[in-house]
Amino acid sequence: MLPTSLRLPRVWRASCALALACCVLALHAAPVHALAVIREVDPGEAPRLKDGEALLAIAVDSSTPVQEVRIKREGFALNAGKLRDSQNGRSMQLYALPAGRYRWDRVRLFGLRYRLGDDEEFAFDVRPGVINYPGDLVVRPRGWFHAVMHVANRGLQAMDWLDAHHPALSAAVPFVYTGHYGDPFPAAYRAAIAAAPPAADPRAVLPLPDPGELPIAITRLWQPARVRLLDMNPRGDLLAEVVLEEDGTWAVDMFDLRADAGSAVASSATRPAPERVLESPRPIVALDWSGNGNLLVSIGHGAERNVFVLQVRDQGDGTRTYARLQIPRLGRVIDALPGTPDAILFGSESHLGLHVHRIDIASQAALDRETFSPRRALDRGVGDDVLWFADAAGELRVAVIRGDEGLRLYHRRDGELTAGPLLHELDGFVPHALSADGAQLVGITGEDRAQDELVTVDVVTGRTVATLFRREGRDVVAPVLDEARAVVGAAYHEHGQYVVEYFDSEDASVGRRLQQAFPGRSVWMIDRNATRDRFVVSVGGSDQPDRVYRFDLAAGTATLLDDSRPWLARQRFAPSHLLRTRSKDGLDIEAYLTLPAAADRKVPLVLMPHGGPIGVRDVIAFDPEVQLLAALGYAVLQVNFRGSYGFGRAFREAGHGGLGTLIEDDIDAALQAALQAHPVDPQRMCVLGTSYGGYSALVAGVRWPGRFRCAVSIAGPSDLMLQFTASDTGRSAEGRATLEAMIGNPTTQRDAIIANSPLYNIAQLTLPVMLVHGTEDLRVDMEQSRRLQRLLALAGRPPVMAELDGEGHGIDDPAIRVAAWRAIAGFLRTHLDRPPDAAP
Repeated sequence: MLPTSLRLPRVWRASCALALACCVLALHAAPVHALAVIREVDPGEAPRLKDGEALLAIAVDSSTPVQEVRIKREGFALNAGKLRDSQNGRSMQLYALPAGRYRWDRVRLFGLRYRLGDDEEFAFDVRPGVINYPGDLVVRPRGWFHAVMHVANRGLQAMDWLDAHHPALSAAVPFVYTGHYGDPFPAAYRAAIAAAPPAADPRAVLPLPDPGELPIAITRLWQPARVRLLDMNPRGDLLAEVVLEEDGTWAVDMFDLRADAGSAVASSATRPAPERVLESPRPIVALDWSGNGNLLVSIGHGAERNVFVLQVRDQGDGTRTYARLQIPRLGRVIDALPGTPDAILFGSESHLGLHVHRIDIASQAALDRETFSPRRALDRGVGDDVLWFADAAGELRVAVIRGDEGLRLYHRRDGELTAGPLLHELDGFVPHALSADGAQLVGITGEDRAQDELVTVDVVTGRTVATLFRREGRDVVAPVLDEARAVVGAAYHEHGQYVVEYFDSEDASVGRRLQQAFPGRSVWMIDRNATRDRFVVSVGGSDQPDRVYRFDLAAGTATLLDDSRPWLARQRFAPSHLLRTRSKDGLDIEAYLTLPAAADRKVPLVLMPHGGPIGVRDVIAFDPEVQLLAALGYAVLQVNFRGSYGFGRAFREAGHGGLGTLIEDDIDAALQAALQAHPVDPQRMCVLGTSYGGYSALVAGVRWPGRFRCAVSIAGPSDLMLQFTASDTGRSAEGRATLEAMIGNPTTQRDAIIANSPLYNIAQLTLPVMLVHGTEDLRVDMEQSRRLQRLLALAGRPPVMAELDGEGHGIDDPAIRVAAWRAIAGFLRTHLDRPPDAAP
């Protein structure tokens, strides 16, 4: 759930023992106040608190043993409290200590100490008369010297621990979350316990249902696409393709585009066979042609990559060989310099920072002679640069440099750097390319505009120079660049399909011919040759995974080169249909209905709201989730409700404050339109969604009791208040302001937020519920589903619950995905496959 762009986690760097000793000595040199007395409360102990003392429950959730955690009281010069030797997982301890302002101060892992500094997000108040709980300190190491740490409100787990270790205190002393905005759940939970029948099992869950044999294998349906990257050389006679094989091998295949002149799309011509030129056990993340005969292959994630040069050598008899060279230093390609085939701009790191060199790639001997000396770097004298852009001539022209205020753009001319704007000052601007002269950035912005538009921005002033493309009520998603990196078109979605609009009349004519060659499909041009008569295009649709074609303009023919999911080629999939309606307040809504094959009678329906909810959208494209549901015999309805991306700024902003209310009105309007116009059974419907869609599924059960047979919430929030204190968005003042704009202000609109939270409407949530949640979800903490399970169980309606160990906001592990979706299929079959008049 919110926001659409992930916040980068703050990474804490360990300090060495010598540096820490110097810090301690410096503290001793300062005036020192009397230290606070902090003492542990033993299990079952009834502590006698002195005047001004209070109780503090400390919890640490770490994926590795923690040798020490310290808290610090404000106004004191030395650390005051310790939690030592916690094991993997979650550890808690109760302390008696003076009331006041405290903060998490220091963590020790692997003998290394991490200082949390003066970040206000780690501060909390301790008040007398209650058991204070400031949230769990979550510790996740990222390598030997770095760790990600944050605080998350997991009050239910804290209350469980107190009930088990300090039952008398837990029953007698109120439990209070002391973070931002407070937490209404502890009081609601105690009230639910008091109202529950004596036999109620608060931890009860229903078993995961077995779906039996499925019509399509989940492993095949979700298997990652085979085709990952494509790049054609400027002459248009070679196409390099990165593929991911089923055994996890990454490879580069080379198509000789001279081999076949092409055939009509409607024919069944044999596709040309590529030649395998490189294999790797690690991901191949980038391809770049330098001229027609040098292919740069980058292997490995991050800035430090292995880069190979594949030299194409014509043998004179129509055959080719490939020589493999390796750049003898980790780094990344800054610019492939297509006009200078034997040289590239290459960036590498040292203890001094980034260094950009122009290196000779003509031979391995030339590469081995390169010393990568900082004195010869093209960016020498520029400190803290993290990224460079080159102009069409291959000159470094724009730098991104890190400073005290953040990342700032700099423009370089005649060796002189001119400071430009800070990146965060370019509100909403997303750069995509640098103009040929290096003076302007090409990108997308929606600032002070009715929709996202394609613009150029002056690198020095940050001001918009020109608007290259705008379409009323449609958000541009990407520019289209030619082989010289000039902007020749813009891409957006129209009625759910990906559309490219070209500026030049000749290009527009080509675009129309491509669309005519593949009617009813989304077609986008991946690459074209320098003479613009040979194209590589990707073609797909809701019922067809993407396929790669070569299109010959002169002959008007297309040749199938590859299939992104060839293992599904024989499988018949269900197409999606555009559905347009109007919400009850007059807002136009677009939705997509996918009907299963042979829907000659009324079929069950799964309503599937998307996540977000702001800035996300559904499209008409191949979707494994939709196709699994359709294969099970269910219609699937996807709704681009208010807040969805692609329909302009006013439509997006209309979703603010509409969570659980206006957004659900839009979904309801689309559902009614589907029921009226298509063979869908209104007596057999369920709601299934992920993230916001999971929340929407629960809200549907609350708002329309009896309408739906079941609800499936995958990583969905049930307590909107908790999003402010147990999500990556809620960890900063900026993130909480974003949540306030979209959900409401927990201080002034608390009652409305609680009213729109399914967790506090358990009496109305009477339909069968399935909860699916990852234990490492940072966007929507699993505390959300744990709380809902507990209250549903106390109400005598325990849910089906799939706890996905180690998974985050999505499901990455293939085995866990299979188990989760098999259980979801079983749950839907249990509730949708019985006839309308059959008892549940």
